[in-house]
Amino acid sequence: MKKILLSLMLFISSVFPSNYSMDAEYDIYYGFFGNIGKATASLLVEEGTYKIKIKARATGLAKVLSRNRVETFESTGIVKDEILIPQIFLSRKKREGKIDIKHYLFDHQNKSVKLLSTRIRNGKKSDSKKIMSFFAQNDILTLFFNLKAILGKNFETKNKREFLAIGASDKNGKIDVRTILNKEYQDLSKMLEESNHILAVVLNQRIFASQKGEMFLNINDHGICTSALLKDVVMFGDIRGKIKNLKVKREK
Repeated sequence: MKKILLSLMLFISSVFPSNYSMDAEYDIYYGFFGNIGKATASLLVEEGTYKIKIKARATGLAKVLSRNRVETFESTGIVKDEILIPQIFLSRKKREGKIDIKHYLFDHQNKSVKLLSTRIRNGKKSDSKKIMSFFAQNDILTLFFNLKAILGKNFETKNKREFLAIGASDKNGKIDVRTILNKEYQDLSKMLEESNHILAVVLNQRIFASQKGEMFLNINDHGICTSALLKDVVMFGDIRGKIKNLKVKREK
């Protein structure tokens, strides 16, 4: 569910007014299991600062099998020249008897990121801290929100592009992005049941044993991801995500 969640957060807006908010809800489906989860995503921009929050929870049988798993991701920072610049990134994963919390603190001036980790197992807490072995200007949330400014309004890449983001792999932070074109575009448009801009994203994490590990995203002309597809997940077929509700508010 994490991989679908991280891909569905691809809202992307090319201009952030002084006051701006966006909220969306997504449903997540997996083969014959049907609806296995729900995700919410929000962006709030106020007077030069921003906050992004993504939350996903398992439902139905998946809730039982995942021991009531809930995942939350938050990013806070500043907006400069219409680009989101993170200061703190938070990852929180909760299931029965287990809680894992990671705070990433950005030092853009010295190009370093400090990681503060908390693990709770059956009520027992342990803390640790370290400096990440690499620096990235974005976390996984701001990268996707900033992607339109990086790639342009048509989200085009001539070849595969490699990005770094805090919150992806703690080993190297790599995320691969490429634009889907030509015949592959036609085929995926049918599978996604939509035909806007389609990107393939690889988070470089072995979360699902899919054929290639690529997540396909359909992005409309307003820069909002309306559906996502992870093909050929082992045993049970495709995992899909689809937007359910969207609210946008802009103030100059």
